Amino acid sequence: MSNIRVGLITVMSEDDTWPESFVKKFQGNHFEAKEALEEAIEADEAAAVAAVAAGARQPQERPTGALVGPGHVGGTADPHGQSVHPNEAAVSLLQEAGGFAPVVVEGAAQDYPPQGTHYGEYTEEQPRWAMAVDMERCIGCSACQTACQAENNIGMVGPDLVAQGRLIQWIRIERYFDEEGEDVVHEMNGGAGHRKTTFLPMMCQQCGNAPCEPVCPVYASYHTPDGLNAQVYNRCVGTRYCANNCPYKVRYFNYFSYEWPEPLNWQLNPDVTVREKGIMEKCTFCVQRIRGAEHEARVEGRPVADGEIQPACAQTCPGNAIVFGNIKDPSSRVARVVESSRGFRVFEELNTQSAVIYLKKVTENGGGAEH
Repeated sequence: MSNIRVGLITVMSEDDTWPESFVKKFQGNHFEAKEALEEAIEADEAAAVAAVAAGARQPQERPTGALVGPGHVGGTADPHGQSVHPNEAAVSLLQEAGGFAPVVVEGAAQDYPPQGTHYGEYTEEQPRWAMAVDMERCIGCSACQTACQAENNIGMVGPDLVAQGRLIQWIRIERYFDEEGEDVVHEMNGGAGHRKTTFLPMMCQQCGNAPCEPVCPVYASYHTPDGLNAQVYNRCVGTRYCANNCPYKVRYFNYFSYEWPEPLNWQLNPDVTVREKGIMEKCTFCVQRIRGAEHEARVEGRPVADGEIQPACAQTCPGNAIVFGNIKDPSSRVARVVESSRGFRVFEELNTQSAVIYLKKVTENGGGAEH
């Protein structure tokens, strides 16, 4: 499956011509990079795009102070007699837009990191924990949310604070309604009509190329060797940069120090830290269960068996819509499930390389799929 990787561009070689329409499009909106690239290709300007996408080189500085591309010996002269790179205008526009350009790469969840690249401590020997969510099976009952709240010691707030945006939920159920379709009449609700609804559980996507990690000024958000986006709570200073940079909006700021009066304190999970106010928190794929199973398997001198680790949401789901496991193991259930033609990753064009794969809901007309 193809993705769009966002890379830093500073200057182009002298033989490349950046499409003016592409520059303007991309400058206006970074999230339209994929669409802009397709337009450039349709305009038969793919060669220029590919040359830049292949990796721009840093400019070389001449004694006169002019910036030129590698191998460039000429160029137009400005009024002061200095050589000017032929693509100086396009480069300036890109730099004003943040200096980003799309790069087409190949990659799936089980293939990360791509061959020839290195990302932190992520190694080929380590598993990559991933999750498959079947939207056809999800009924929106919110059992996964309840289980997550209990498992991970997540505090509760009342409706007034929810209205103020103080709610913390490591997994939320997004509901999408079919506004164009006709109302469906169901016998169990007295013959009343209702819109077709699709449910999508949204949790931290555990991105392999996570936008939240490089923006943390204190390195509280980091990448584990087995591909998880971890959070060091006592290092976090609550800048919320990670939440701003997360395209899935699954990172939450803790506004309060929660209290559990007797006997509610007995329900707290001793394997999970009770967070204080002023820090960021999010889904961890129930990392405490992962580490517990890994430690037990190591003591017994055996590998972790497929299905031995189940996050609270997967364990509780009555429709068995959530499957968890090591996606790098071809024989694992999650690796076999994601091979379905219904599989997709949310915001795949951003090349976050998420570890959560959704299976589209099947429609009733023609057996197609939608999401």
